[in-house]
Amino acid sequence: MSNRRQQGSASLEALLVIALLLIPAAALLAQAPQWVATAHATQIAANEAARAFVLADTPTDAVQAAETVAVAVLANHGQDPTDLLDVTTSGVFSRGETITVTVTTRGQPVIVPGLGETGPDHTISRSATERIDDYRGFAP
Repeated sequence: MSNRRQQGSASLEALLVIALLLIPAAALLAQAPQWVATAHATQIAANEAARAFVLADTPTDAVQAAETVAVAVLANHGQDPTDLLDVTTSGVFSRGETITVTVTTRGQPVIVPGLGETGPDHTISRSATERIDDYRGFAP
């Protein structure tokens, strides 16, 4: 009779392991594609913003173009445009110079089953570098 009780406890332990460990782990793992998608969208936004920056006619237009393109790329990738936190540029707006644009977005929160959203918001920053053409003409 004690042998039957031990067999029953093994199935109960297996059920607890599945319920308490495997289901939350699977739920966390299911969020990985969203994290990758956010990082990818941020990188594409940085690439396109850098390209828009070097094609603009004036430094003021360049900054505006980079920000506008970054918002549009995030929206096109299904991200919330309000998750765009910052677009920063470095470099001199002149022929032959290299411009680096860094786009920073808010990452998706970690959702733990039974606990909801946990942890602080995290940010994702990606940079892209473009060179302004040596023979580029600028608007007067």
